[in-house]
Amino acid sequence: MSKFALIMNVSGVSPESYSKVFENEDSYNLFAGTGSMEMAAELVKKLAEEGFDLINLCGDFDDDITKRFIEIGQGKMQIYHADYFPEEMAKLEALPSLKEYGFICIVGGLEKIERLALLSGECNTSLMLVKDLEMACQAAEALAAEGINFIELCSWFDQERTRAIIAAVKGAVPVGSCGLNK
Repeated sequence: MSKFALIMNVSGVSPESYSKVFENEDSYNLFAGTGSMEMAAELVKKLAEEGFDLINLCGDFDDDITKRFIEIGQGKMQIYHADYFPEEMAKLEALPSLKEYGFICIVGGLEKIERLALLSGECNTSLMLVKDLEMACQAAEALAAEGINFIELCSWFDQERTRAIIAAVKGAVPVGSCGLNK
């Protein structure tokens, strides 16, 4: 069974107050917010001890922090942070708000889109769990139609797959991916 985590930097939250788990026979998936980089580092250490295989970080984490987290995890797991194509980054930086956040994640063994929500005064996260690119495009279209501010994708989404999601939302919202720099 694979063990995956998404760590988001959200002011004023902790993994205890802002997290969801989705588990099936194929995988265990943790989606958690941390209110500081120190809190995120502690969570990375804990996840390494618990045998997680892969961690994705929201776009608030950069290359230096990601390298630090890889060291904290003692190289036991892969860690990637969300990044953006230049044109998508320009759209992201122009946003007046980042409160409505969408994240799309590939999860094996799904027959339909699974949706989880994390809510706080600072950030509302819509987590869309999908099995393939077709389902991911449907999830992205739904998020864009609902007025999400931006979407990030798990590390399964390489450059080509990320561009497919950008096309699916017709450029309506910025799209980044944890798989752009793998």
